[in-house]
Amino acid sequence: MVELDKNSMLYWFEKVRKLPVPKPKTAILKLDEQLVDEIFECYYSDRRSAELEVKIEEVYRLLRRCVIAVGGFPAFLRSDQTSGKNFVVSGEPLYLLKNEGDFEKIWALIVECHEPMNILMFAPPKPKALVVREWLKIERWTGKITKYNTIEVRVFAEKGEIKKIYPYFHWSGLKRHLAYLGASEESLYEDYVGNYLVAIKRGLRDIIRYAKTISSIFDEEWSIDFALANGKWFFIDMALAETSWRPSEEDETDRLLEEHWRC
Repeated sequence: MVELDKNSMLYWFEKVRKLPVPKPKTAILKLDEQLVDEIFECYYSDRRSAELEVKIEEVYRLLRRCVIAVGGFPAFLRSDQTSGKNFVVSGEPLYLLKNEGDFEKIWALIVECHEPMNILMFAPPKPKALVVREWLKIERWTGKITKYNTIEVRVFAEKGEIKKIYPYFHWSGLKRHLAYLGASEESLYEDYVGNYLVAIKRGLRDIIRYAKTISSIFDEEWSIDFALANGKWFFIDMALAETSWRPSEEDETDRLLEEHWRC
């Protein structure tokens, strides 16, 4: 039996599914390995065999059932390995399923978000499943930018002990991309500290309790992600700490947050 990659939702989600931690409704559709290989092989070709088309139609049929199971459209699409948050298809987020026409996005999700497509950056292994999740209306900390403005937080924890807590969208990264984001540093920083950090501070009791509950059932250190939706913190993702992004250097915003969660 092949051992599952621990970063795969097929590994960790079944372990946390019944924990008393808020999480979006989730439906998992396992993929046949041969089908994934066939999709990789023909992705950049207009030629799809009749046999492959039949297999894809069956995947679409099962996806419809998954969407119904999580509450209908809109829904969030990801693979067992990655959320694909930074990918765009025809000007729309890859993860957004508005209707059945968006099922075509699975082609890009399966190929472009996984190895061996992008050799210049880390890419997870080929997917073993598609995951459909309930759509969360994640709250935003600013209206001055249209990307990277949702209230999310990353916690590093090991065996029930909190190691670090960072805003998911770290100030160091935002600061480097101000020109791209089209915002002034001063005005964005005001919202970052006054809205984003404040929202995290207010939710620390729940965030820490949930992260301790989740990490206590594993032996390794993990990064555990949460998002604020409708006034409630949801557990949305996790990965081994050794493969997870964290800032290379901490700054004043980290110190402002740490003063609260360590006390």
